[in-house]
Amino acid sequence: MLITIVLAVPIAFFWLTGLDIVTDDPSFGEEEKIFVMELFLVAYAVSFLGIYLIRMVVAAVKTLALTPAEE
Repeated sequence: MLITIVLAVPIAFFWLTGLDIVTDDPSFGEEEKIFVMELFLVAYAVSFLGIYLIRMVVAAVKTLALTPAEE
């Protein structure tokens, strides 16, 4: 769980960087600051769920791969 929390932060940052929807002006207005923070929280939640889903799929594949075949 801790790994998922830690990995979700940089993935959310890269996701927001890829969107490139903020202005080039180095000083943000109050509305832009709120908007970017909301986008970061959404990106963090999506990244967290995506990583957790991938971990669950990997665990399921490992379980199925290690289970001996029945005759």
